[in-house]
Amino acid sequence: MREYELVIDEALKKGLSPVQMVPFNSQFLYECLGFRCGKGGLEPQKILTNPIPSIYDLYYSWPFPQFISGELYRILVVRDLTGGRDLVYSVSEDCQTLTLIATLPYATYGMGGLMEVADFGEYVFMTNGAVSVIWNPATGVWQIFVITANIPNMKTVCNLKGQAIGGGVLSPWYDCDETFYAWSKIGYMSFIPDEDNEAGYRRCPYGGTVYHTRRIGDYVIGYSSKGLVRISPVNSPAATYGFDEIGDIGLINQGAVNGNLQRHIFVGEDYILREVALHGDLSKQYNVLELGYQQYMKQLAGEDIIVTYEPSDQNFYIGNSQKTFLLSPIGLTEVMQHPSAVWRCNNNSYMLPDTLDADKPLICSEPFDMGYKGQKTVFVIESDAFSNTGGEVSVDYANDLVNWKTTAFKPINNMGIGTLISAGNNFRFRLRFTSIDEEARIGYIRARYKMTDLRGIRGVYAPPPRGQQGG
Repeated sequence: MREYELVIDEALKKGLSPVQMVPFNSQFLYECLGFRCGKGGLEPQKILTNPIPSIYDLYYSWPFPQFISGELYRILVVRDLTGGRDLVYSVSEDCQTLTLIATLPYATYGMGGLMEVADFGEYVFMTNGAVSVIWNPATGVWQIFVITANIPNMKTVCNLKGQAIGGGVLSPWYDCDETFYAWSKIGYMSFIPDEDNEAGYRRCPYGGTVYHTRRIGDYVIGYSSKGLVRISPVNSPAATYGFDEIGDIGLINQGAVNGNLQRHIFVGEDYILREVALHGDLSKQYNVLELGYQQYMKQLAGEDIIVTYEPSDQNFYIGNSQKTFLLSPIGLTEVMQHPSAVWRCNNNSYMLPDTLDADKPLICSEPFDMGYKGQKTVFVIESDAFSNTGGEVSVDYANDLVNWKTTAFKPINNMGIGTLISAGNNFRFRLRFTSIDEEARIGYIRARYKMTDLRGIRGVYAPPPRGQQGG
């Protein structure tokens, strides 16, 4: 009986499918755990570690700890629920020494959210919505305050070229509330509105709770629970800010966005992953692009989703305390670490927490029916995966579109061949590994099969895929 082969290789370059219902025979992955989509295809997930010495008692309460890297500082925020407080540390350049700069008891200040920072170099302003912490070079000390005559309590704040842009006002401040954006005077931390509107406030055009203000290029993107706005400086009729609605799907929760001055990645309230990216002239062009992956983001429901960014490889970690996906510039995979904080220091990348799951690295293709609905029987699966990684193969099979079953895993020999027998109409092909090292490579999965139900075939056989000749 004539033998055919199916080659799955492009899927290993693209990663997980961006949409749930892809057509049969699509070159995407259904599952991919422990890998990253790189330029040459799938590569092992890079395991990041925690450099902070164990002598420091760090508490883990999702979505904390939080690490904030600034121009002249490194800040670690730890949530101690047992002690009823947040602890704010300054971190040394080598990450070996922590210096406590603020203790924030909930009984005194209330429990705030994630800490947000407006970084002005020597002057640093941090707020979690309940309390603010500032570094004032004039006094040379960190100061804690709840409210001042010039600054309202806000959920979020950032620096746009010497001017603070914030939002989510929580303290009594004119007629503002959580749905308002506010901006300070230029070069001066005062939000008191004046006649020329250099400092001022405005309600979110969508009426949503403001979660984040984050700079991109020459703008600030405002992320609320109901939509996105571009906040841009204008000179006429006065030096103030204009608001442009750029997206009517809001952010799912505070912390579900991250990035740099060129690109933000965020999870919308509809669980769709999107990006805001600048193109060409950074001061003039931007796009909001839907990336997809809704079926995977929905797996994170039930706990706040946190997006962290690792700049050296341009990786975005998107997850909660139990499950995390990694978005590279190429595609999406799932990884076995679940960080609330990722940062880079002294040419190295680190994360907190750095616990590694015990799950085995796994790859599974999207469904294939080989372009023929009759029954087929798979006999052999081949791969170029390194043999020293303890590779195994398995097949998901179904005779309809709903009821899937999985064969037992069979070992791959030192020639990259795994033998099994599985009959069905539709198949998903699996590789599993005991471990994967940095030198591992996986370029293709090849399934060899025969058509064991020929009732649907009329006339001559169709040519094998890619011109391959069967026996």
